[in-house]
Amino acid sequence: MAAVGFSIPARVKRLAPFFLAGPISGPLLAGVVLNFKGGRPVLATLYAIALVEITVCLPLVTAKLGLALI
Repeated sequence: MAAVGFSIPARVKRLAPFFLAGPISGPLLAGVVLNFKGGRPVLATLYAIALVEITVCLPLVTAKLGLALI
């Protein structure tokens, strides 16, 4: 890529596999994994809570509100 005139930063290369999980849940999953590896369990737990809220709670609330309208 450097021959073309640009290079991919190391941070993007490190986070790229997590984006396979999705554009919203991927960065949250990366926050969980990288913070646990980095020795920051409290921050990783906060990322895990946000990940659960996005992947489980939000669809349940949306479905419940959608059924309430029918």
